[in-house]
Amino acid sequence: NIDANVIAEEDYGGRGAAIASSIFAGMLIGGIVTGTYGDKLGRRPTLLAGLFLNAAAGIAASMAPSAIVMCGCRFLAGLGIGAVLSSLITLASELSPSAHRGWYITIVGGFWTLGSIFVAFMAFVMFGRNNYSWRIFVLIAASPTLLGGVLVWAFVPESPRYLALHGRYQDAANVANHVAESMGYFGNPLTVQEIKDQYGHLAGGKNDPITRKNDKALGKIKELYGKNLLFHTTIPLHFVWFSMSFGSGLCTWITKLFEEIGLSDIYLQSLYFALANIPGNVAATILVDRVGRKALLFGSMTSAALSLGLAAHGARESEERQLQVILSSCAFHAFLVTGWCALSVMTSELFPTSIRGTGMGVCSGVGRIAGILVQYVNGAFIDQPLVLLLTAATCMMMGAFAPIVCGMQDMTDKHLFEIPHMAMAVIEGDGQAVHKIV
Repeated sequence: NIDANVIAEEDYGGRGAAIASSIFAGMLIGGIVTGTYGDKLGRRPTLLAGLFLNAAAGIAASMAPSAIVMCGCRFLAGLGIGAVLSSLITLASELSPSAHRGWYITIVGGFWTLGSIFVAFMAFVMFGRNNYSWRIFVLIAASPTLLGGVLVWAFVPESPRYLALHGRYQDAANVANHVAESMGYFGNPLTVQEIKDQYGHLAGGKNDPITRKNDKALGKIKELYGKNLLFHTTIPLHFVWFSMSFGSGLCTWITKLFEEIGLSDIYLQSLYFALANIPGNVAATILVDRVGRKALLFGSMTSAALSLGLAAHGARESEERQLQVILSSCAFHAFLVTGWCALSVMTSELFPTSIRGTGMGVCSGVGRIAGILVQYVNGAFIDQPLVLLLTAATCMMMGAFAPIVCGMQDMTDKHLFEIPHMAMAVIEGDGQAVHKIV
């Protein structure tokens, strides 16, 4: 039998990097695979599969006898998270009205914040103030995902856009009318004929040219790199996802980083770091529909990079500047969360409905490549906090300019695209069905 502390204590940098990167490897594969097939099979089934797989893998990880088994469990958990990332924001964007889409998506993203705070609080209680086994911690950390799966199964419907685009007009009308009523709309209900008039030329069976073209996973990925999306959407989004994910890699190592810097009571400082999620989410919720996604993303990424610079400055004389390190680290986390909210909204809006899940999954996959890379960078240089902080700051500052340089659209208060060639222009939606569905 292997002692439970072996996984946690031996070769912290090497094993820690392997365990941390294994979940990102799973997210890479899971995001791309489930994103492409989620566009074919549906957002809701993909989301449910991801949630329950992640919960099962988390429970199994709590019983892992070795680092190798732990890596396998974390890989499976990553597959589940990849499925969630490719479907959750996609589903939220397609169920939300155009005028308030950013607000609703950031509210959904806010529960990621609650999860981060929950995990940090549990670490503070179990490790900072007590000496519980990490196995209990991992088991408890898996429970919210299981609860989320039950809630989605019970209350969340399929996307009406997905249903309409796949010829399921009656189901699309039922879902759209149910969502409208739940939001306080009591006017004339959306009819099946209205949806047919708007989506009939886009939907169809296996012999339909649009459906047939996008039926295979590789065909969907090819659409992402077509001339309609490549330079103004896909490439800049990939660059931003890579930069944000590379910068976010610090969060995985924040407790060890605080320890290397020399801060006292590192689990309490990590809890403060997690709590900084809250102002970041609040700011995103208030600003995303007011200042626009593009401006909010640029402002949050540059501010996060500058905050890391301040943290690096304080880390040079950590004994005298502990407060500076803590406050600047918390500011970084707040701006980082705001940036992720803006980026999630932008990504879900800029890809058309027919390949939206694929787009989210592939962008998430690019982010996971950065996530895997940064785990080994952090593991190798964890004893040099100044290097890690400045590297992450530089990467995020470079990524902030990609949307501006590449001329990405800002879809604030605009209707979503249905198929790739619509992305060449901003579609305001002339038909009554479009206005009601979006």
